[in-house]
Amino acid sequence: MAKKRGLDHLGTGQSVRRLERIASGDAPDDWPGTVLPKDETPPPSPERLGRREERSYRTRDWGQPSPERRAAPALPPEPRLEPKQELVIPSVMNADDVAGIPRRKRLLRDTIPGNAPLPSSRLTRGLWADVQRHLIQAYEYLCHVGEAKEWIEGCLGEPLPFGVVEMEEQLRNGVILAKLVRVFQGEAAVRRIYEAPKLDFRHSDNINHFFVFVRYVGLPEGFIFELTDLYEKKNLPKVIYCIHALSHLLARRGLANRIGNLVGQLEFSEDQLKKTQKGLKEAGVPMPNFGNVGRELAKEINEEPEEEPETEDERRDRLLLECEDSIIDLQAAARAFLVRKAQTTQRARMRLAERYIPKLQAICRAALVRKRLRQERKQVGDLRPWVLALQAHARGLLVRRQWRQHLRRIRASIPFVVKVQAQSRGVLQRRKFQKLKAAIRSCKVSVVKLQSVARARIAQRSHKEIAKAFARPVVMENIIALQAHARGALVRARLARQRTLLARAQSGVVRLQAQVRGVLIRRRVRTQLAKLEDVTDVVVRIQAAVRTYLARKRLLGLIRGLRSATPALIKLQAVARAKLAKQQHEAMQRALSEVKVVKAVGSFQARARAALARARHQEQVKKLEFVEPDVVGFQATARGYLVRVEWHAWRDYIRNSHPQATFLQALLRGTLQRRKFREKMAYYRSNLDKIVQIQSLFRAKETREQYRQLTLGTNVTVGTIKNFVHLLDDSEGDFQEEIKVERLRQEVVKGIRENQALEHDVSELDVKIALVVQNVKNFEELLKTRRRMGTDNVAIHAARASVLAAHGDPFASPSTLDRRAKRKLELYQQLFYVLQTDPKYLTRLFAKVSADGNWEKNRKLLERVVLTLFGYGQAPREEYLLLKFFQTAIHDEVTAATSVEDVIRAHPSFINVAVHYLRPKQTTYIRETLQGVIREVIDAEDLDLETDPCVIYRVRTDLEEMRSGSPSKRPKDIAFHQALHDPDTRAEYIRHLQVLQWWTEEFVRAITSSLHRMPYGMRYMARETLSAIKSKFPDASMEACAACVARLVYYRYINPAIITPETFDIVSTTVDIASRKNLAQISKMLTQITSGAEFGDDSPSYIPVNDYVRKSIAHFSAWLMEVANVPDAETEFHAHEFLDATIQPRPIWISPNEVYSMHSLLSQNLEYLAPDRDDTIRVILTELDGVPNMGNDELNEARDTAIELQLSNRFARVKDPRADEKALWVQAKRAVLAILRVQPAKDLVESLMQPVTDEHELVWEGILEEMEKDQLRHQRRMPSTTGADAAYRLEDIRSMYFREVKAHAIYFLLELEKMGKITRMDGYQGILNAIAGDVRSKNRRRVQRQREKESLEESLKYLAERKKYYEEQIRQYHDYVEAAMNTMQRGKGKRRLLPFTQQYFHTRELQKAGKMPQFGSYKYSAQRFYDKGILLSIENYSPRQFDKLDIVLSSNAVGVFTIELFNHTLGITNRMGTADVKMEDLLQAQFEDRASLSLFNGLAKFNLNLLLWQINKK
Repeated sequence: MAKKRGLDHLGTGQSVRRLERIASGDAPDDWPGTVLPKDETPPPSPERLGRREERSYRTRDWGQPSPERRAAPALPPEPRLEPKQELVIPSVMNADDVAGIPRRKRLLRDTIPGNAPLPSSRLTRGLWADVQRHLIQAYEYLCHVGEAKEWIEGCLGEPLPFGVVEMEEQLRNGVILAKLVRVFQGEAAVRRIYEAPKLDFRHSDNINHFFVFVRYVGLPEGFIFELTDLYEKKNLPKVIYCIHALSHLLARRGLANRIGNLVGQLEFSEDQLKKTQKGLKEAGVPMPNFGNVGRELAKEINEEPEEEPETEDERRDRLLLECEDSIIDLQAAARAFLVRKAQTTQRARMRLAERYIPKLQAICRAALVRKRLRQERKQVGDLRPWVLALQAHARGLLVRRQWRQHLRRIRASIPFVVKVQAQSRGVLQRRKFQKLKAAIRSCKVSVVKLQSVARARIAQRSHKEIAKAFARPVVMENIIALQAHARGALVRARLARQRTLLARAQSGVVRLQAQVRGVLIRRRVRTQLAKLEDVTDVVVRIQAAVRTYLARKRLLGLIRGLRSATPALIKLQAVARAKLAKQQHEAMQRALSEVKVVKAVGSFQARARAALARARHQEQVKKLEFVEPDVVGFQATARGYLVRVEWHAWRDYIRNSHPQATFLQALLRGTLQRRKFREKMAYYRSNLDKIVQIQSLFRAKETREQYRQLTLGTNVTVGTIKNFVHLLDDSEGDFQEEIKVERLRQEVVKGIRENQALEHDVSELDVKIALVVQNVKNFEELLKTRRRMGTDNVAIHAARASVLAAHGDPFASPSTLDRRAKRKLELYQQLFYVLQTDPKYLTRLFAKVSADGNWEKNRKLLERVVLTLFGYGQAPREEYLLLKFFQTAIHDEVTAATSVEDVIRAHPSFINVAVHYLRPKQTTYIRETLQGVIREVIDAEDLDLETDPCVIYRVRTDLEEMRSGSPSKRPKDIAFHQALHDPDTRAEYIRHLQVLQWWTEEFVRAITSSLHRMPYGMRYMARETLSAIKSKFPDASMEACAACVARLVYYRYINPAIITPETFDIVSTTVDIASRKNLAQISKMLTQITSGAEFGDDSPSYIPVNDYVRKSIAHFSAWLMEVANVPDAETEFHAHEFLDATIQPRPIWISPNEVYSMHSLLSQNLEYLAPDRDDTIRVILTELDGVPNMGNDELNEARDTAIELQLSNRFARVKDPRADEKALWVQAKRAVLAILRVQPAKDLVESLMQPVTDEHELVWEGILEEMEKDQLRHQRRMPSTTGADAAYRLEDIRSMYFREVKAHAIYFLLELEKMGKITRMDGYQGILNAIAGDVRSKNRRRVQRQREKESLEESLKYLAERKKYYEEQIRQYHDYVEAAMNTMQRGKGKRRLLPFTQQYFHTRELQKAGKMPQFGSYKYSAQRFYDKGILLSIENYSPRQFDKLDIVLSSNAVGVFTIELFNHTLGITNRMGTADVKMEDLLQAQFEDRASLSLFNGLAKFNLNLLLWQINKK
């Protein structure tokens, strides 16, 4: 173990004993170790290709795939067991370190089988000390004590006779420390070591030997403990800390080896840990940072921190991690070989059994077919189940049909049944009511009599009781009864008087009651009539139902009567018929008896014959109809035979005459075609100019059609691609425009940062000057600010870099050799990249910080960092990411709201960021939209839009007094309604409302007509607001949604320009008060319209314009909905999931102090921002290992300068899941485009099928030569970095012959067809559409670049104006600072010192030593300061000892005071502490109402106000 840690040879060259010996038996020898989990270690990172593999990979991709490669199946991923140990976050620091505390070891124990090599804790992490987590401080402290013990043993060359726990007690006598000094300095330095068994004061001599030694070797004072710390056990951890620091110092000097690290390797019992923890808690001293002792020591002695030696475990881990890719490749190759071998064996077995498989399959199929046929025959033969099922189905159908008819009849009669029931109930209720009413009326007299008798009985009973009471003799025994009777008499007299008064007023009361009853009756009657009017239709329906009922009743009665009279009627009808028959018979008899009988019989016979003939004819027709089918068939057969005979004759004739007919037809066709051709040629020659015009029109139409196909992207032809393929090439103009836009963008970002810095400096200067005037700040910080505003030359930059490098700052230089600093720089780059690309962290941080109490403290920092992080949205990528941040923030805000009103009234925390982002674009839009109408309002003479009648009335009264010269008799302060009753005021008020409504309409018209000019960023935020509102509150009305959008669009974007137009450069001068009031009135109207509600009672003067407001709300709401109608950000910026793979993230300019402040905020809110342990932000912050120390003023000033921070993505996916598919698309488009350049045809398939000749090879060589010449002409042009342009560069195929290019194109197209992306059925139209899409993207890029150029130029103009304004402000401040500094240089003159005083001797000593400060030095006794109340306390000293202590106040620089504390208790002056205090710190502390000030690391405490008074006095 000692050999492993590199501690074989310490100071004396002897080996160190085993670590178990150090713990002095604190744990048994058979302490059980934990068993390593059997799970596999986590899989390594995804494989990466080296240069050789990448070259072979590219050659393999372009080569023809071999059959073996095609047949090889994809290797399935092996299942990986999840490790059962806790999650381990990757880090660059030592894997055993605790996050946030360097060099603090985790409580981990790693055990592996005995026959395996011992891995380090990087690769195995077995947790074993979770039970000691609550005692972690005590455990680590004991481990550090053990480290010190181990080091001392190594230096002494002998084991110490005590354990780790007893070491603190054994160090108190100083014997071990004196022996340690003797080892390094010999016997001469320590002649005698006092060794007494009992602790004595003379043991302090041993400790003093150690003090002399550590100061001799140069150990800084900050690491040296006091005598009482060890002797009286005041601060034992500092003693151990001093030993650790001494070991590092001696290791640097080559005198001893560095102390070891035993955290996590020693074992203690729980009782020992609890005892140590209790002692540390009772001591109340801070625990030093043992892990950082080496770096702190190097910083104090101004040396570079030395690198720790690499252990065997670390070397083995490093070698394993370096070969990780090779090991993974080897494993993958081995698995692939095994899988291929298994598949080859399986194929061989299948080939051996191939001849038996078809026969077996045929037998199985035959058996299955026969079985199925038997089942089908059996089912067909037995029809009984089918018949039963059919009958059951029929019965069910009939029953359901009858049931439905029954239900239908019941439903049809429901209204009538309900009406009959209602009528029946009504009749029954009315009958009951009539009976009850009649009964009450009949017994009314009896009831009245009964009531009168009851009242009489009650009255008689009370009268009898009163009479008995008065008749009973009562003797008043005391005055109380007399008083009661007197009171009763008085009460009865008062009641009598009240009854008299009531009797007098009875008539009036009766009349009043009558009036009240009349009012109530009339009201009840009106209510009853209103109810009757409401139920008129119901009454009418009831009456109609009653009439119907009565009519049916009468009809039923009539039917019953007729049924009862039916037999009589039948008899009557029979008699009538008989009578009629007799009459007819008699008439027939009389007719036959006449002479006309013969003639009548002859006509009768003729009619009979006709009837017989008709009967025979009908019989014959029936027979013919019966044989009609046979006759028709016979006729059809005959006709068919005749037609076939005729057709065969014609066929034979035509066949025999076929040569003659063909020759004749050819002659005729030739003659006709020649005639038509001659006529057409003559027509063409006569109209040649028109034909040329038609051809040009046709070509133009064809070109337009091809362009339309190109823009639509569907069914693009080969000719279209060939005609527009030149658009894919970058011209020199495109390159120059791209460079110009990039330069403008950099200038805009730089200008924005400069303006922001200037604005911040102006604000700081303003505040600081005010504080200095109030004696809260001094002028030193002003000088520093002024110095920062100067030119940052090379010398200042080098000085800043050296200061940062001296403190190990990662931002000292990007080429630093410090591995830790370089790694921290990479982590900060990754941190800010994650913050930029994942908006959830920033939105959560905004929400968390805004909810805390220190929001105003951190608001400006967050806003400044966010705007810097996204480059103020000046580049497309950064603007897209900034808009995605706004999208997430808006959705989070709406999700947290409970109602739409909360969203309308809320003040989002991100709104200031949005305002700063939109301000450059907002200025142009506002100026173009509202400049005209705002200037009209300002330039309008005598325009007054005051809408308060009270104010109008007061103004008119003041005007009358001015005209008349005498005070008005009318009151000035009157109410709203009283002012409206004044005629003149009312007329003026109405006129003002009309003018205000007209101007508001003008503003509404100007705003609603500016939709096409509104920037996309503003409309996108409106779109996301509307989307979030509809998602959260789907039932919200359009007005409510529009109000939420208006809160962002109007209130934050348009309304500030109306209120303060001078800030948007709409007007050149300050707006006068009257115009500002008019603009405020218009703003109030527009605000009410955008809120979606009318004016209420709180604004009575605006209620008359509510009709206009209501109409404008609908109009403005529709406009706001149209504002939100824009495409999403992905469509607008052509973004996709691999945006960063095609567009490189731009660096940001940010100061290290801003980086550290952001780091601090993220660390404080880490649990809320990243609750998951494997979250990206948590991984990075864990590796960063805490926020760096702020340091001194020089370091802070160096960190205030902005540096360029590159952003990098550590967590990017190494391989795109669709990378193979995309590579196929790119290669296919590149090869197809090359084919179309050499072999154009009507469609792509025809081009692919054409054979390759030598002429084609020559054309291909010419294309390559032309491309090389173009590259030579434009050597300084950078290739395009977009994915669409990179697909058409021919660098990868220029070394191939054209036939190889064509073969590759066919192969890639077939691969895409196998994947289902394209098909040969449409001639591979999909690849042509993809190329057309790339052409469209190129054109869109040019248009977008032109827009960016115009916007950036406008932004630069605006930024230049603002910069000029800020520089003028700073110049004025500098002039004031010069004047103030000249005033401060006037001193009070030199003070005279009294001779032979303490101050006199102190000044003379300083002058002799040449150390006299520039502004003087003053010496006081601590007792004097204590008596005056300036000194409050000194640790470890009582007030009786203050006369032995001195305090010195001196100043050698403006505003900086040095306070020193000296102790001369033993006659030797010893400096106990020194501290530099700045006046600004003292004033700031006084400004913050702090009562006391602690100095010398808490050793002394002063009264702050009295200390300031003392300093100002001198």
